[in-house]
Amino acid sequence: MKILKHFFITFILGFCLVSCNRNKPVYDITRTPTEPVTYKWWILTHKNYQKPGIYLYDEEANDIVLELSLPEDLQSPHALAFDGEYLWVGGNGENESMYQIHPDTGDIVNIIPNIITEGIAVKDNNLYYCNLNTINVITKNGSFVDTFETENTTLNISDITIFENNLYYLRYSETEPVIKLNLNTFSETPITGLTTSGTYCLSYFDYELITVSALNEINHNSIQSGDLLSSSPTIIEGWITAITPHFTAE
Repeated sequence: MKILKHFFITFILGFCLVSCNRNKPVYDITRTPTEPVTYKWWILTHKNYQKPGIYLYDEEANDIVLELSLPEDLQSPHALAFDGEYLWVGGNGENESMYQIHPDTGDIVNIIPNIITEGIAVKDNNLYYCNLNTINVITKNGSFVDTFETENTTLNISDITIFENNLYYLRYSETEPVIKLNLNTFSETPITGLTTSGTYCLSYFDYELITVSALNEINHNSIQSGDLLSSSPTIIEGWITAITPHFTAE
């Protein structure tokens, strides 16, 4: 009888453990990539400081591959995203617009007017952008999709990024500045191990959250814990206000 009772308890505990972890995301951060990871970034610098522009930057070579001019009417450049085909650039000045830009030439492909933002992210065929403490969703031609408010910020959101069904936003806070927002349930969870100082930038790449320090250093942080994994200085001058990974669309 004791043996049967012990077996039954073990079975129940095992079943509960599997059930509780069934919907828990698994990040295989110990995997070996089939190809070496190449860290190339699109970097946005503010027009009121040194060397304003959009840069394609090779982190490993510490080299600027390409430099593009900012749109002439962009007043306060703060937002940048790349969808594998086009760059999306925005600002938080008055009467701002969002610009769709060709990454090879810097030519403006399209303009979506009346958008003030400090952060842009791309998911599927939609654009997400922040304004104050609100997240807005539009199509790539500017049509309204959705809008929702965040719960864990009282000041402006300074940048956003998306990985799978989670949106990460950067708030003005010295403690737990990055919040993970589930796009299915809209629940919010702080990334407790990540700290920032003077950064306006947040991005995602290869199971890492990327931030930029006040000294223009690129910081790689664990997407699970937020712990700092590595940091590398850049040769970028001026004020970096946004960073997004460069990749080739499949």
